[in-house]
Amino acid sequence: MSNLLDKDLIVLHSNALHYSDVFKELGQTMIDKGFANASYIEGLLERESNFPTGIPTETIGIALPHTDASFVKESKIGLLVLENPVKFGIMGGDGEETDVKIVFLLGCSEGNQHLQALQKVIELIQDANFIEKIMSLESKDEAYELLNNNLTIQLEEEVK
Repeated sequence: MSNLLDKDLIVLHSNALHYSDVFKELGQTMIDKGFANASYIEGLLERESNFPTGIPTETIGIALPHTDASFVKESKIGLLVLENPVKFGIMGGDGEETDVKIVFLLGCSEGNQHLQALQKVIELIQDANFIEKIMSLESKDEAYELLNNNLTIQLEEEVK
């Protein structure tokens, strides 16, 4: 499996004011680096409006935006940590919203791959210690190492 991480898809201290700003910030990097096609951001926006991705946790709201695999050329996971919370609709909710501070962008190029990535990230975000580490990250290198170590552990456990 190719590396799902790219330091250019890690944004700490984002000043985005709306989820569409988050999608533009991470989505444009996906497009610019050739990981997604030109309509990727529109795909994210359309999917989010129909199937919200916000998840309220005990400590902080997290969003896991993704879109159809046809928009993605190379699978990647992005991380964006917000300075101030942004409202996202709650996944599986009925119009309710949650204040999100951490966004994991799941860019998956194969149909069922997003489900596997979603499952792995959901396992990670249930760990309050992991969330605390994300909120205290100070550099892209530190973020890359944290994600790489935790996603690798998840993959190794899956192989056993």
